[in-house]
Amino acid sequence: MSKKLLTEDLIQERLENKDWTVPHETHQEDKISKLRNHYGFEIVTDWNKCDAYFYTDTTADDYEIWIATEQEGNVCINEDVYYYESQWFEKLADYLRDGCRVYVDSYSQDEYGFEEVIEALYEELYMEIYEEMENELIDEGYEYEKE
Repeated sequence: MSKKLLTEDLIQERLENKDWTVPHETHQEDKISKLRNHYGFEIVTDWNKCDAYFYTDTTADDYEIWIATEQEGNVCINEDVYYYESQWFEKLADYLRDGCRVYVDSYSQDEYGFEEVIEALYEELYMEIYEEMENELIDEGYEYEKE
C-alpha cells in the first residue's frame, strides 16, 4: 500500500481551495477582509461608538501628533499621544484581534504602519490556518517523507 505523501504544495493547494493565499501574494484589501471575517472587527471612518480611535492632530505650535486612544475626546497625553509615527499603531493589532470597532481615518489607512499591522496579523492567522490544514491532512493519513 502506498502512503499518502504530505507536501508543502499539497497544503498550499488545500489552503487555496479554501481561499487562503500566502501573505506576500495577497492584496491588502483581501487581508483586511479575511481578518475581519475571522476576528469580527470593524475599521470605520466615522466616530460613532468606537472602542478605539487612531487619528492625527496638530499642536498649537503646528507639530503633527499621532493619537491612539479608547476615549473619544478624552486623550491622556502620557498614554495616547505619540510624537513619532513609528509606534503609533502598536495597540491596533490587539483591538482587531478582540473584534473591536476601531476608528482609523482613511488617510491613515494608507500609512505604512497600518499596512504593517495588517500584514503581521494576516501572517499570524495564515500560519494558524496552515497548521490546522497540516494537522487535518495528517488525520487523513498523509505523512511527510522520511529522510
